Amino acid sequence: MAAGPLAAQQEKAAEDPTKIATKAGVSYSDEFSVSGSLAFGPVTKVNARISESGQWSLGASYLFSFGILTFSAGKNEFDNGSEQTRYSLGGFVPLTAMGLKTGKWQLFTPFGYTYSEGTVSVTSLELHETFDVEVSNNSGYLGMFAIRPFNEKLTFMTGGIYTRGSDDFTGISLGGGLSYHLTEADTVALFGSYIDNDFGDEQKLGVSYRHEF
Repeated sequence: MAAGPLAAQQEKAAEDPTKIATKAGVSYSDEFSVSGSLAFGPVTKVNARISESGQWSLGASYLFSFGILTFSAGKNEFDNGSEQTRYSLGGFVPLTAMGLKTGKWQLFTPFGYTYSEGTVSVTSLELHETFDVEVSNNSGYLGMFAIRPFNEKLTFMTGGIYTRGSDDFTGISLGGGLSYHLTEADTVALFGSYIDNDFGDEQKLGVSYRHEF
């Protein structure tokens, strides 16, 4: 039963967000972080990431015929000192599953729901000091993610997500990069990202290495 689905997963690109595989990697962007995923058969995996400063994410994914669905939780810290803890249920739908022909581009629609809570740094004009305010919200997100292989070694990646939630919460995430396949199992990547929401903003430029088992 698993031979067909397993072979289909092995044929997917390493950058494909719907791929079920066991991976381990390390990245650097202002600080080091380690990440990995553990596959349980051809349709289920768990994912985890942790950084030097204690930022983390943990999730579990299940692959359906129409796309992949993931439940995840994580903690982010922004440049202004704000913290965000989030709980999300969402996934990716490849546009080819909808019957669309995308040529050499592989296009995916990320979607989902997120509950966020945390502290936002607020500056008091009267007291001339900064203090933290507890905030929480419910939001939905939708976007687009694309990968474009140039050849067997080099792949371009880009994407963006727009978030809208309760209490007029808004957010945008943008990213892009290039990945280079050293071998069939080893990949290095150069990436950049920008996040801006009511908790704060964050810009990153980094490099990563990933091994697929």
